Formats: sequence, structure tokens, C-alpha cells
Amino acid sequence: MTLSVVILSKKEEIPSLLQKSISFADEILIITDTIEDIKEYKKGNTRHIFRPLNSNFADQRNYALKKVKSDWVLFVDDDEYVGTELAREIQGVINRKENQGYLIPRIDVCFHQPLLHGETGHTKILRLARKNSGKFYRPVHETWKVKGSIGEIESPLYHIKNSFVSEFSDRMAHYGLIDAESLAKENKPFTFWRMFLLPKAKFVQNYIYRMGFLDGLVGLFQAYLMSVQSLSVRIFQWEKEK
Repeated sequence: MTLSVVILSKKEEIPSLLQKSISFADEILIITDTIEDIKEYKKGNTRHIFRPLNSNFADQRNYALKKVKSDWVLFVDDDEYVGTELAREIQGVINRKENQGYLIPRIDVCFHQPLLHGETGHTKILRLARKNSGKFYRPVHETWKVKGSIGEIESPLYHIKNSFVSEFSDRMAHYGLIDAESLAKENKPFTFWRMFLLPKAKFVQNYIYRMGFLDGLVGLFQAYLMSVQSLSVRIFQWEKEK
């Protein structure tokens, strides 16, 4: 079976560390957000497409599924890294017949420290599946709905977060309004009790119940910023309704 790796990015240049980590793939497809018309370049087994994102990540990923040529697709972000153990495990599972997709654990790494607790310390994401097994839904925090059985991979995908605070600031500014619109479509309108309670509940859940405190100061900052992000979405909801 063949494998395509898809990278969605806002950068014209992909980090060399990531490129080397996915060199085992039969095909690499990079889709970069642009305000210009669609352009496509090819070099070896790598294709680079410049295509407008239009604030819809599900649409961009579904577009990628139509463009890839392999049997299996692995989605990787431009701030992630595929370790040798994960690469080896992926090469093994794509030759099996029992599953249509696989959940992959993702570990955040902040200033060379893996965050093993809190919300991101228990993350498993459906990032590997057969090309024609399903499609993505929701413009932000998109979900890959795959028909058939889903397996689990043991080796983690590493998420490098050395620009810790600025990353959250960018997420709040870029994703907040899109997320607020998605919540409205899902019949989850703005209410004051959600605005006051949910961000506090998220902090308690991540820092206490999911033991984010074991990750030290970084765990505290992570829990706090995720709480602020939750609050920002509710403020965007309120602002949109006004």
C-alpha cells in the first residue's frame, strides 16, 4: 500500500526537520494558504499547492483528499514532527486490512519539555486513514469522519510549541470568530452562564483533574491559556449576536 503525507500550512517554507521526518512517504502534498489564485508546483515526489483557505479547514483537507494519489493519507501540521518509531508503525499498519483509519496520540513539546498531563497530554487524533474512507466536517477543529473500524497507533506524533504564548494569541484571533460561528450552527448560542462557567471549568479540568500541575509552570500556563481561549470564543459569540 502507498502513503501520501499532507501538510496544511500558512508558511511558504516547511521546516527541514519535518520534511526529513516524512521522507518515508510515497508522496508529499503541501497546501499553503494564499489570497491569490490556485498555483501548483512539483519537485520529485513533492507537490506544493497554493490555495485560499477561506477560513474553512475541513474544505481544505477534503480538497487534499481529492488531490492525493496514494491508498492512505497521513495529515501533519507544519509545527509537528514524525518520529522514527511512528514512521515505522505507520508503514506497518497501512499494509493491514482490518481498519479504515488510525488514531495517533499527540504530545505537545514546549521548550524541549513534553506535556504529559492536562488536556493535550491525553490527545488522540484521527490523522491516518484510507483515502476514500470518509471526509472532514466543521470549518475549524475539523473532524475526519471515517466509515469502518478505527484502530490505534502507540507511537506519538510530536507537536513542537516553542512559541508558546504567541501561538495561543494567534489561535484566539484567527480561530475565535470561526469557532463562534460553528457553535451557533450547532445550536450552542451565547449564554452568560457558559461564558462565566465553562472557562473556569476548563482550567479546573486541565490543571487539577487531568493533573496538569505535574507538568510544572508550563502545565499551569497551558491550563490558563486554554481557559482564556474558551472565554474568547464566548466573547466572539456575544459580539457577533450584538
